[in-house]
Amino acid sequence: MTNFHRPGARCSLLLLALLALAGCMRVEIEDPDNGTFIDEPTVIVSGNVYSIVPNTVQLNPADMYLEINGSPVAIGPDGSYSTSILLDPNKVFNPIEADVVQVSKGFVDSDRVVVIAGDSIEEGDYSPQSIALQINASGLDALEPVISSLVVLDIPSLVPVATEIISNVCLVDGGFLGCLGRATVTVMNPAPSISSFGVDFAPQTNSVAANVLLNNFDINLAIVGSGVVPTCGLNLSANQLSLNGNYALEPDGTTPTRVDVAQLGSVNANFINFNQNFTSGVCDVPVIGDLIQLIIGNVEPMVVNGLQGFLNDTDANGNTPIAGAVESALAGVDISGPLGAALSAELDAPFFKVQETPGGITLGSDSRFIINFGTGPGQCNPPANAPDLTASYHVSQTFPSFGATTPGGTPYDIAIGISSSGFNQLLRSQVECGLLVASINELDIFGTGVPLPLTAGLLSAFVPQLAVLGADAPAQIDLAPTIAPLITGAPGPGGELALLKLSQLYMKVLVDYENGAGMVEVDAADFFLDAELGIDLTVDPGTGALNFALAAPGPTYVTAKAVENPIGADLASVEALLPTVVGTFLPALAGGLGSFPLPSFLGLSLDVVEVSRNGEMLTIYADLQ
Repeated sequence: MTNFHRPGARCSLLLLALLALAGCMRVEIEDPDNGTFIDEPTVIVSGNVYSIVPNTVQLNPADMYLEINGSPVAIGPDGSYSTSILLDPNKVFNPIEADVVQVSKGFVDSDRVVVIAGDSIEEGDYSPQSIALQINASGLDALEPVISSLVVLDIPSLVPVATEIISNVCLVDGGFLGCLGRATVTVMNPAPSISSFGVDFAPQTNSVAANVLLNNFDINLAIVGSGVVPTCGLNLSANQLSLNGNYALEPDGTTPTRVDVAQLGSVNANFINFNQNFTSGVCDVPVIGDLIQLIIGNVEPMVVNGLQGFLNDTDANGNTPIAGAVESALAGVDISGPLGAALSAELDAPFFKVQETPGGITLGSDSRFIINFGTGPGQCNPPANAPDLTASYHVSQTFPSFGATTPGGTPYDIAIGISSSGFNQLLRSQVECGLLVASINELDIFGTGVPLPLTAGLLSAFVPQLAVLGADAPAQIDLAPTIAPLITGAPGPGGELALLKLSQLYMKVLVDYENGAGMVEVDAADFFLDAELGIDLTVDPGTGALNFALAAPGPTYVTAKAVENPIGADLASVEALLPTVVGTFLPALAGGLGSFPLPSFLGLSLDVVEVSRNGEMLTIYADLQ
């Protein structure tokens, strides 16, 4: 949006009989366009000075005086001009203001565009390394029961009833008399069982160690003896069976928003403390002790081999059972997808890295925000004055590292961080969906804390020309953004989490005037507003969602520029007033960004413990509940 004048009617119609002809000369910035991203140190500014009624009042460059950002610029015979200005990348938003004075009348007209000094991300492209997800060792502990539930460990099928452990083995050798005692041992009912099953994860460099724990392994055996070996029942139990393996995590090559888990080598098994109990028959003869050791020596490798075979076997996707369970569990940690009705956007965040360390797992994503336009649930139906933006501001920032505690020193399970570039994509999407578009009918103009209805009479204290429209004539201020606000990575002016820069917010003052034949809408003045506000994230105790809280900007952080003055008023007093007034409505207006729904992880909710900066990333630290 480059020029906000509506030339052609105001001077020729004299803006009603009550307003004197103020001036018909206009200045227009034609290049660069408003909202252009520029990564060069300077920019060429060009445009025209012209008469909006050339048949009545001709352009006279000798009667015109032009300044660009306060520096004089020559006007050509045809009204054209061109100059070069230096950009300040630290400001990011660089206003270009053209002011032309019609010397003979003292009439001033202005135009303004803002260019953005710095790099950009085109709509639809990814902000690189813009989202960080940290799962600490304690977070993995919280996920262990969920992952365990995803593994179907059917012990009776691995060690079936009627399986022969020992087949007709001679236990007592009678020498020349032959074998004096033999035994056959089989698995009998009740079928083998375990009391519980769990997985214990321990992150380590470049992998995660997983210890599968089978508690209270129990197996019933039938000993069928002959000769001096009796027949009896035997129950064997082990306090625990431990199966250890290592697993590597990487971004999935097919679906990069998911994590691929691969088992490294084989799973190793180890029984802990076998116990014995005879359940039937008389088994106290001396040979039984040797038999039991023989049975254990055969039961243990049989069970171990069965379990190892099961846990080392791969499915159609090439996953072993534990790797597949971890992969399925981490699929529930996918942060991509819809962000809720309040934001009307979808997050696409493919992983670019998964890094295992002794402290936990760090997952890094590129990201982009996709708007779903429409009138359905979760879709964006923008108002008429919402801009169509093609890019967002990009800040190159270092991908952070994570410690065991928050910056404030609190332990946590999981952390989610977003970079300034990623957050600016979210801001762009919300401005396109109507953020900052509003109409204001009351203002706390005098700083009393009580807003007053806007009328021509109230505004005439600052624009005397409006008094003739009648004290009770209703007025309103229409607001519309022309470019998206942004954050730079710097903290807010009051120490807030981030500094939000807002520029080129279009502000139109309208008065409804009864002229005897009906209501006429009078455009009293047009302004552009710039502001800098501190932004924080707070947690809604009811929903657990994150809300964006903006601090009221002080007058020194707000500027106003009049660019349309159809009634020929001196708007200097209004420009001076607006910085004070804007602080009363801008936080609520920008706060329309809505709440940010936190993702759930495998049905576990996030209990936020701290929201702070980790390096340059806005980061949420939480426990899994």
